[in-house]
Amino acid sequence: MLQFGACEGPMWPRRRTGRGKVGAMESDALREAVLAAVRAEGFELAGIAPAAAVPAVREAANDALAAGRLAGMGWMDPAWLERATDPDCFLPGARSLIVVALPNHSPEPEPGPAAGARGRVARYARGRDYHRVFEKRLRRIARRLREEFGADARATVDYGPLLERPYAELAGLAWRGRSTMALLPGFGPWVMLGVVATTLDLPADAPIRKSCGSCARCITACPTGAIAPDGGVVDARRCISYHTIENRGAIPRELRPLFGDWVFGCDACLDTCPVGQSRFESCAEFEPTGPDEAHPPLAGLLALTEETFLERFRGRAIMRAKRDGLARNACIALGNVGTADDLPTLAGALHDASPLIRGHAAWAIGHLANRCAAGSRVRPVLERALTEEHDSSVREEIRLALADLQDEGSR
Repeated sequence: MLQFGACEGPMWPRRRTGRGKVGAMESDALREAVLAAVRAEGFELAGIAPAAAVPAVREAANDALAAGRLAGMGWMDPAWLERATDPDCFLPGARSLIVVALPNHSPEPEPGPAAGARGRVARYARGRDYHRVFEKRLRRIARRLREEFGADARATVDYGPLLERPYAELAGLAWRGRSTMALLPGFGPWVMLGVVATTLDLPADAPIRKSCGSCARCITACPTGAIAPDGGVVDARRCISYHTIENRGAIPRELRPLFGDWVFGCDACLDTCPVGQSRFESCAEFEPTGPDEAHPPLAGLLALTEETFLERFRGRAIMRAKRDGLARNACIALGNVGTADDLPTLAGALHDASPLIRGHAAWAIGHLANRCAAGSRVRPVLERALTEEHDSSVREEIRLALADLQDEGSR
């Protein structure tokens, strides 16, 4: 990744000021015309923020980076954070940010036929990849702003160098919850955000003067204690969403039993938030097509090859975990919620080509065997795997699993 100063690096030409074709149109009329174009793309939830830098957000993010709370997300370095909190670096000459949201609180699908132990996927990732859902709509809005209003415009959905949540607050769409999630009135945290920056000077919305008050449900609901006791700070090193999606390596052993059945993301703090809790509404493209998209059979995830992984999840956010990461997550979930019938599946994963999967399968075998009083049954399996394994990290996982293994007579 190239490193630039505050607004250095690839620059976009300062072509238009936002006055060209709109001429002397009154600002309120201009605002309504722009919002009509936004609504035409299906964004009923929209607000406008000034394109101002937010140095306080940058400083807080840099503090988190320095303290290690951003875990392995090294791409969020000081230079990136400086650009991500200054819209003029995103679009030179930007005057306004149009912040839009789509709801993603789809209800649970009807249970499918029994298929053994199942995992759980965060609601936002059960349907089509939200990046793709937003991209086409936002680009059409940006094109209309250029062609019909004579203004520069540029769109982004969270992969771009512009942080959406603080601007959703400035746009009067949301307030910042103790979980650090953007909370929209009536919808709570169950939304995805996108932004269009423009050189049009549009009247901004007033921020919402609201807070979570004394509510601390999200803090107590977090299985791993990732949210600070007073809220407002999340430590990615303990966050299930970070580990199941972003982490490419081993999951810390002390956290694995706390992951439950989550295989991609985590909705624990969202599920408990009283804001929007009873309102189930979702963009149709985010909704699962069946129970396997929301609660996939875990044995099936372990059976995926690179080819079948791509075939099954192409066009979905789950692709971000990659095949090895998703199978690693499935091992942990089987260790937590599987039954003795799942031990052969995990034993088979001891021969996977990926050391990451073999190591987590060893942990899962030991953890599941202790839960099911099957220690004597799996000990020979682990001992044989230890003699055959050449990867040092996997061998250590097997040794630890054997050391922790409880035989039936010791329970």
